[in-house]
Formats: sequence, structure tokens, C-alpha cells
Amino acid sequence: MDILILSAGKTDKTVKGPKSDRPLRGYGRRQAEKIGALLARQDLRPDTILVAPGQRARQTAELALKAAGWTPNGIEEVPSLAHGIMPEIEDTGRTLLVAAPKVTDRLVTSLLPALSGAPGFLTLVTVGQGTMELFDAINPRDLSELFPYPAPDGPDRRLRPAYYYTQSAVIPYRSSQQGTEVLIISSSSGQHWGVPKGIVEPGLTPAVSASLEALEEAGACGHVNDEPLGHYSFEKWGAPCSVTVFPMEVSHMVPNTEWQESHRARRWASKDEAISLLRHTDLHSMVEAL
Repeated sequence: MDILILSAGKTDKTVKGPKSDRPLRGYGRRQAEKIGALLARQDLRPDTILVAPGQRARQTAELALKAAGWTPNGIEEVPSLAHGIMPEIEDTGRTLLVAAPKVTDRLVTSLLPALSGAPGFLTLVTVGQGTMELFDAINPRDLSELFPYPAPDGPDRRLRPAYYYTQSAVIPYRSSQQGTEVLIISSSSGQHWGVPKGIVEPGLTPAVSASLEALEEAGACGHVNDEPLGHYSFEKWGAPCSVTVFPMEVSHMVPNTEWQESHRARRWASKDEAISLLRHTDLHSMVEAL
């Protein structure tokens, strides 16, 4: 069997509370994603994912798996990992363990005492017939800052993992006495108007991913038609992102207290008003087609 031991990424120091419960900061996210791209390139997909309790270890595992293009499902929290205690592991398959760096150092040392103090963000240990062998020990600083595109062995290189560049959006609408109305939202900066849009998460369809963005960014729930209204592209992270746009008939709105991104503004507008306000001109014909 193979054991992958992954150190959790650096956390956001501005967030209070135990380090194990803090989200990763930008550098920590890139650490995890660079390792994920490496796992995909070397075809090291884990069969079991065990993480120490808390947001830090779980987010590290999720980002690594998504950067590899894999669905981040089946992650299991194991309390003993927080204390550097090796959990019971099946004799077959490949297991990924994720915990804080000091803890993973202890785990590696418990398996291979000769590696005590050796640097490494990711360590792969092969165990067989009562013996243990170090397969590799990797520090993300030694990996490229660019990610292969469009696949783990793709010829191009981009600033972010490949899945970042495939996105989906919804144009939320409702029928009223005044006719069809469109729900538009402000950008995070409040400088322009748009519609809910985001990265298509690995394992989700573009339509399902867009419906989740509508709930998160606009606090809107409803039915998303699987037939897209159209497509457009825009530049971000040094390359074009492709966006598939779906219509969503809104059934209800969540109150501000339950709206995840209530720092945004949201408003219902007529189709003509929405067309005059939306920043991306590619959306104008799609709004008209509702």
C-alpha cells in the first residue's frame, strides 16, 4: 500500500482562533494546489482521504484534489491525526493523510526514523511485506508556479489550476405584472453590476454549479434550465475563462441574515434596465432572449 502524507497549508493570520480552524491564506492555497497538480501528473489518486479535524487540513485536501481535477468527496476527519497518531489503514490502495506540518513530521518519522527533520510538504511512503520505503518527499517551493492546461499533462501553462478557467453563470428571472424581471447583483467591490457566476467545481455539472453560485452570491433559489442561453469569455488569471450561462426561474429569496454574500447589493430590474446596467455586453442578448 501507499501512504501519502501531506502537510496542511499556511493559514490566514488575520483570522482569530485555533490555527487548525483557520482558512488557508493565498500562499497556503497555492501550496495545496501545486501538490494537487503533481498528484494528477503522477497519477497518484488516493482511495482514502483522512484529515485532522478543522478547516485547515480539510481545505488543504479539498484544494489539492480539485487542482488535480478530482471531486473532493469522501474526506474523513480522524481526531487522532491531530496528535500525530497513525490511524488504522487498509492494507490495500493508497491513503492520503493531511495534518499540520509538525504533526506530519511526526507521522513521517514514525514510519521512517531516518527522515527525522527532513524537509517535505508531501511524502509518499510505500509499505509492503513488513518493509517501508520512501518513494518521494516534495516541497512545493521546488514545483513550478504554473499549472498544466487543459489536463495534468497538457501542453499549456496557466497561473491557476485548469478547472478555474471553466465557469458557469445564471440569469435569475421572475414574471411580474410589469413583465419579466431580472435579478442583478453588484460586484464584490460594488463598482459594477453582474449576475451570479463562478468556477465549475470538479464533479458538478455547469448548471448545478451555477445554481450554487446563485444561492451564495445572490441569495436566490429556483429552477435552472439545463439548456444554456449562451456562452461568453473574459480574461482572468492571464488567460481566457469560458462561461456557460443558464436561465434560472427564481422561486424564492433567502433573507439577508441567511444570505452568504450579503455585502453585495441585489435588485430586480426590467430586461431593458438590466441590459443597460450589466457590465458584460455578451449578456445583453441572453437577457433579451428570456
